[in-house]
Amino acid sequence: MIAIVTDSTAPITQKEAEQYGICVVPHSYMTNGIAYLENYTDKNENYTRRLLAAGTSASTGQSTAAAFATAFRQLLTQGYEVLCIVISSRLSGAWSSAVTAAREIGSAKIAVVDSHATAGALYFQIRMARELADSGCPLNELADHCKSFDNIAKVAFSVENMGALRRSRRLGFINQSVNTILNRRPVFCLEGGSIVSKNLARGRGERVRMLSALVPKNAKRLMVQGFGNAPIESSLMRMLQRQFPEVEILHRELGPVLSIHIGAQALAVSWCLD
Repeated sequence: MIAIVTDSTAPITQKEAEQYGICVVPHSYMTNGIAYLENYTDKNENYTRRLLAAGTSASTGQSTAAAFATAFRQLLTQGYEVLCIVISSRLSGAWSSAVTAAREIGSAKIAVVDSHATAGALYFQIRMARELADSGCPLNELADHCKSFDNIAKVAFSVENMGALRRSRRLGFINQSVNTILNRRPVFCLEGGSIVSKNLARGRGERVRMLSALVPKNAKRLMVQGFGNAPIESSLMRMLQRQFPEVEILHRELGPVLSIHIGAQALAVSWCLD
């Protein structure tokens, strides 16, 4: 039996974690001198109020090696093999923490995979991994399959301004290219685990249109994410429902950690081709 371990940027509900055998290792965040653990996507009560009150002083901490090691040991003790699939190593140190924990334990029953994703794309990768594991796929083969999932499950997002992304220091050369056109709202994708600039939108309506246009016509699963159920999320949901009338579209919060890094007014869409 294979259990799946991930980090809390994957928008998994508590019910889904229990249903699919998923252990979520939390990141942390701090507002106004108080530290909190990020929780299941439906259990992060009051985070929007906290982040708005904290402004630019809010900060985050990655999932630790000790936390991953605790999760791994508990699952091994219960007789599970462990597949750990986490946020892109180019966006967070969680993958390094998980690898450190696995090496410390030294068990062949643990496999750690860099998803090259986060948010809904990471969620869809986890769901695909669960389906393969339930079909009887051995751990080593499952880990190999997961390494190609970032070609199937992707995420695009747009931000209201560049302040949070600059502070996150995950932009690389993009920072310079967007500096002179801050009157527009940039649209990004994750490609190969890194943030890549795709376009610039004039106004919120164009943000919605550009994000929906990035979703391939053969998408089988979709997720919209935002901050605090802002009206623009509903606009994107409606547009996607018109484009993909046969596809179930999930609606989830971005959560505190991603919101701190990309901004409280961010809007994201994730899709999966499988």
